[in-house]
Amino acid sequence: MSKSDFVVGTRKSNLALIQTGHVADSLAAANPGNTFPVAHMTTKADANQSTPLHLLAPYNSTIPAKSIWTEELESALLDGRFDLLVHSCKDVPTLIREGCEIAAMLERHDPRDALVVKEGLSYKSLDEMPAGSVIGTGSVRRVAQLKRAYPNLRFEDMRGNLNTRLGKLDNPENPFVALILAVSGMQRLGFGDRITAPLGAPALMHAVGQGALAVEIRQGDAATRSALRAVGHWQTEWRVGAERGLLRVLEGGCSVPVGVETQLEELEASEKPYYPADTFPALKADSPTLHYSGLLAPTAPWPASDAEIKVTPRAARLTLRACVTSTDGKRHVLYEPGPVVVTSWREAQRWGEDCARQMRPIGAGEILAEIEEGRKAREAETLRQSLEAAAQHAAQAQATA
Repeated sequence: MSKSDFVVGTRKSNLALIQTGHVADSLAAANPGNTFPVAHMTTKADANQSTPLHLLAPYNSTIPAKSIWTEELESALLDGRFDLLVHSCKDVPTLIREGCEIAAMLERHDPRDALVVKEGLSYKSLDEMPAGSVIGTGSVRRVAQLKRAYPNLRFEDMRGNLNTRLGKLDNPENPFVALILAVSGMQRLGFGDRITAPLGAPALMHAVGQGALAVEIRQGDAATRSALRAVGHWQTEWRVGAERGLLRVLEGGCSVPVGVETQLEELEASEKPYYPADTFPALKADSPTLHYSGLLAPTAPWPASDAEIKVTPRAARLTLRACVTSTDGKRHVLYEPGPVVVTSWREAQRWGEDCARQMRPIGAGEILAEIEEGRKAREAETLRQSLEAAAQHAAQAQATA
């Protein structure tokens, strides 16, 4: 019997629920006769709204910090409680959990960051603000780049849901003059009128995947993969594929100040690609879903065997710009390699990876190595504190025995 009900899982935040509802509605419209009920759960990151993201566990060299957003959701996906997950793409680790895959991305919203000024103040830009003005943000990437562009301003951590953060900003008792938030989140939550001005290069390049929604499924789930066919946006998938390829090689995460900008322009399919035709293995019926991005018509059935694979040639001009900035803002590596022609998601992803490899020897590697040393030092300190607390607890227990 064919499947008709697909449970869509997400986090229990207002933004996550709004975004997931949008995806569920799009799926229902594209798949008449099927239902897409939304279910939610609270993740570690939702439960702790006060600790800076780069200090939240898990945080070490083998477990990406971003997994605090996805780990529990993926467990529910794998055990069958959910059939698909909706994520803000910027929160998804670049290495997906075994047994899962990103199968689609919806059309990207504005990926830029936004300046949001305290109510009652007349500032229209960061340039207008007096020295010492306090700007709130929970992003190491934003702080690193903005410290470089505005060394006279102060940047302090602020977390919480959007209503909480705006409330802290507008409270006269708090020192914050402005916040830096994602344009897409502000608009999706209906706060677009609070945006004072969007921020972009050269002062601030956005996060990898920002503004895009990613849909994650179980590998091999043919029914769910088929239901996603009509909602995926191949241009977004190729752009974000390049960005995530870059970030994966740079080994970035929530705590690493990597900024990026991409553009994609569709060309005639006959354009010669940057990568030779034999660079990648031939597509197979069981290839990852994104390998087919833009190459399989939305109405065409998924190939049941390798012999049934029929793709439509496609080409696009991909432009990627990226930066890595030291956490104090004093060193900044900007890489602008110029556009290339790509003909698949795999080529776009490879271009991002190749750009990252070029960035390492021109200074990015040194910055990232220092960040890794800081990470190890924090891990060691956390372990020391944990052992000390355990020893004190054991001593107290023995004294009262």
